[in-house]
Amino acid sequence: MEAFNEMEGDICESAVNLPKSGRVTVRELNLIDLGATHFKYGVVDEHLEVTKYALLKTMKEAVPDMWSPEMKSAWAEAYDKLVGAIKKEMKPPQTS
Repeated sequence: MEAFNEMEGDICESAVNLPKSGRVTVRELNLIDLGATHFKYGVVDEHLEVTKYALLKTMKEAVPDMWSPEMKSAWAEAYDKLVGAIKKEMKPPQTS
């Protein structure tokens, strides 16, 4: 659980810095862990699409005065890039 909390903190920090940096950065080890976990639980493209829809809808409801087509597009792009990176790592975990 400690590794998850560390990974979650890294992702949150990256998201906070997104407006300044223009990109989301996640450590390679985190992507490997995320990919292995998604593989382990049998995540498929349909799950990722539902999650994207729920994320965008929830954000729109949370900040309706700030929500715009540009913000939706930016979040969708960031989500798609993160999912693409996770999908590249969706394979059985490596054993040492």
